[in-house]
Amino acid sequence: MTQYQVDNPLQLANELQTERWSKVCDYLTHYQKLQLVTKYRLINLLSSLCFHPTVLEYVPEMSGSEIGSDPALAALALCRAISSLLLHQDHGTLDNLNLKELENIANYAPSGTQVRFSAAIQLVVQYAKTFRNLEGAEFWRAIATKEIQNLKPLLDDFGYRLLTSIYYRAVVFVPLLHGDKDKVIQEMDLCQSYAESLTCENEVQEVVANENRNIILESRTKEALWLRNLDLAEERSRLLAQMDSLDPRYRLELGEILIKQGKIEEAAKVYRSATKLGPPGTAIAWFMMGQCYEAMSELEIACDCYLASLKIDPEAISALEKLANLAPSLGNSALVNWSKLRLIELQEQKQRMSIKPKRSYTSEASSKLKTAAQAMTI
Repeated sequence: MTQYQVDNPLQLANELQTERWSKVCDYLTHYQKLQLVTKYRLINLLSSLCFHPTVLEYVPEMSGSEIGSDPALAALALCRAISSLLLHQDHGTLDNLNLKELENIANYAPSGTQVRFSAAIQLVVQYAKTFRNLEGAEFWRAIATKEIQNLKPLLDDFGYRLLTSIYYRAVVFVPLLHGDKDKVIQEMDLCQSYAESLTCENEVQEVVANENRNIILESRTKEALWLRNLDLAEERSRLLAQMDSLDPRYRLELGEILIKQGKIEEAAKVYRSATKLGPPGTAIAWFMMGQCYEAMSELEIACDCYLASLKIDPEAISALEKLANLAPSLGNSALVNWSKLRLIELQEQKQRMSIKPKRSYTSEASSKLKTAAQAMTI
C-alpha cells in the first residue's frame, strides 16, 4: 500500500486515481482560477482527508484586513490555521505562537459569522486543554459568548441549538480548569440538552445531529472519568459503543475504562471486537489485547496479539518492545533474535527520522482528543 502514501493528491500515480480523485487533482492544478467558494470547499475537503501540508501549500497566511474582507477568505484562513495546529501537534512543536493565526481570525473575521465563533471556541480549547492557561481560556470564552449571541438572529432553530451545544462543550474547559465539578456537570448537561432538542428536517441534519450526540457522549464519558466515577464512565462508554457499533474507537475507549476497573478479561473481549471493525486503531486494539492477556498470564496469546499488531503496523515500536521482553519467557529463540534485531532497526530508523513522532500504543493513546474545525456555513 506504500504507493498510496502521498502528501499531496497530485503525487498519486495516474493509474491509481479514481474519477473523483482525478477531479480533485484537476481542481488543484487550476486552483488559482477557482471561485473563492470552490477554493474553500476544496481546501476543507483536503483538511478532512488530513492533507494538511497541502492545505498550507495552497492557502497563504492572511492579514487581518484580508480575513475581514470576505467570510470565504476567513473560512480559508481557519482551514489553514487548523491544519497548521494539527501539524505542530504531530511534530511536538505546538506553542502559544502557533495560536496567532486563530487569534487573527477571531479578531478580524466578520462579526456574526460562524468562522469567527469557531476560531474563538478553538482558542478556548487550546488555551485550556493544551496550555492550561486559565486567563487565556477565560478571555476567549467571553469572546465566544458574545459571538454566539451575535449569531442567534441569523440562524434557524436547528443551527442555533447545534452551535449552542458546541459552545458549551468547548467553554466547559474553563470550570474544569477551576476544578468546579458542579459547574462542569451543569454546563455539560446544557450541552447535552441542546443536542437532544435538535429537530431534524432532512438527512443532512440527521447526520450532523447524530455525530454531535456521539461527540458529546464521548465528552461526557471523559467527564465521568474526571469525576472519578468509573461506573458512570462505563455506562456512557457502553452506550456510545452501542450507538455507533461500527466505530472501533469507542470500543478502544471502553476497553480503557474496563482496565481501570480491573475487568481485564472483559476488556480483552472488547478489544478483540474492535479488531474486527478495521481501522482506525486496529493495531492499537491488538496491542491492548496483548496487554490484557499478558496481565492474565496468557503469554502465548499475548505474543500472538503483539505479532498481529506488528503485522498491521511494522513500525509499532511499543508492540515490538513488549514482544522482545516476552519472547524469552516462551523459550522461542528465533522470536527473541528477530525481535531484538527489529527493535535495533526501528531505533536506528527513529534516530534518522527524529522529526517523525514515535507510535506509542499506551492505553491513553486510543482516546487522544482530535482537534478539528467545527462545521460552518459561508
